[in-house]
Amino acid sequence: MAENTTVVTEQSENPEKVKRHLEQQNKRYLSPKHYVAYILSGFGDTNWNSFVNKESFYYATTFLGISAKTWTTASTVSGILDSIDNALSGLLIDRTRTRWGRVRPYLLLTLPFWFFSSFTQWVLPGGMSQSALFIWFFLFNYIGSIANSFYNTSYQTILYNITPNVSERNRLIATDAYADLAGVWLPSLFPLFVDFLNVPTRYVYIGGASFFIGCVLIFRTYGFFALKERMPLASREEMKHMGLIETFKTVGTCRPMWILIIKNFFAVGKHTGEKVQNFFWINCMGKLSLSSISGLFTGLPSYFVLPLAPKLTKKFGLRNLAAGSYMFCGICYFIMWIVGYKPFGEDHFLLNFIWIVFALTCCGSVNSIQRYCSTALNGDLYDYVEWKSGVRNEATITAAMGYMTLISTAVANILSGVIIDAIHFEPLLDVTGKVIPQTDPAMLRGLWTVFALAPAVGRFMKGVTLLFFNVHGKTRETMMFELAKIRAAKVIDTETAE
Repeated sequence: MAENTTVVTEQSENPEKVKRHLEQQNKRYLSPKHYVAYILSGFGDTNWNSFVNKESFYYATTFLGISAKTWTTASTVSGILDSIDNALSGLLIDRTRTRWGRVRPYLLLTLPFWFFSSFTQWVLPGGMSQSALFIWFFLFNYIGSIANSFYNTSYQTILYNITPNVSERNRLIATDAYADLAGVWLPSLFPLFVDFLNVPTRYVYIGGASFFIGCVLIFRTYGFFALKERMPLASREEMKHMGLIETFKTVGTCRPMWILIIKNFFAVGKHTGEKVQNFFWINCMGKLSLSSISGLFTGLPSYFVLPLAPKLTKKFGLRNLAAGSYMFCGICYFIMWIVGYKPFGEDHFLLNFIWIVFALTCCGSVNSIQRYCSTALNGDLYDYVEWKSGVRNEATITAAMGYMTLISTAVANILSGVIIDAIHFEPLLDVTGKVIPQTDPAMLRGLWTVFALAPAVGRFMKGVTLLFFNVHGKTRETMMFELAKIRAAKVIDTETAE
């Protein structure tokens, strides 16, 4: 790694070239069309992921009859097999060279596989055996995981390739995070349709899934045609020099990457809490639509806090802002769990509901800051690797980090299934197909504990982990200056070749 950096730096000592590249780093490259294209691409997926995380487990166990054990086993087995294609996706993307760019082709090529895995599971017939359900859900999860391995890596990577201007990139991140707030709100309105549409509940779920899937298909396609890659890439010769062993060495010894990997593992707390959200609202609070009413208030602070993110970053530093926001959120969830969901007693439903809304509003007040910081920290990580090695390996690093996301999601799936089995939860439906709340106190306490305490532990530990992220302060300033030399060398090499 050190030799490569030294060679590139020596090639770039032409002061005029370095100065010009420093100016290029401050130039504006993105038009409103590019902002819209990137935001819409992510907007469709944010809506879909929010919908699936909240509804799929509940839908499958309630309407398809799959047991929590079968669902968990299918998810776990497919996740283990997914580790193979996840390892390959980053290496293939980093070495791709086409007329459409390095990562753009994968935004479109993955769509047919994603559509099959996403849509089919909602229209399976009821009454299937557990063995048949296991096979189907294994196929959905595995085919979907292959598509997501390539698409998610590409979508995350293209953000750091459409402009070399870090300030412009951070503005796009902040704007995207602001727009994504609606990607949380729209699925949160779905329970209103479940409670108030006079049709069988299962058809409401199928309609909701179809709507969000359609948005993904349209927005991803538009993003492919509208976006463009602009970062100088390593040549094929440089990529050959940076072989697999050297790539694995670079990735394996990258401290900032491992810090973010550990941080991402603690997302298991959030994922586990999300899996039981519907169970909590229906059984502990009485109606699923109350989650929609709560969502109208809990998301409000993000609209006012997020515009402050760039200023807060300059004042406290990106790492400190991220760590502080996660720990604050974890403390709020912990306090909410201690107080409970019925602090005013069984007979004061309205006061209890107001308390839950207030507590969740505090817990989610800095969610948008966390999303902004998380994406921006990934950018610092990719720049750090380029600084140390002279080669951008975003896709390989993203794929490596994706392993921890897979593990975190798998652990959350396992925990969710184990918990639902442990509290002996059984869905109750009336003759019209509507869900009836459970009343067993022990079962309700178990749902509340998972709903509140799992996110508390996960968020707080994320914050503690980020305190060890070392791309911060003067180290980051030095990195950005020397990166200008590295990138200038690539410009010099290109001009010489021409």
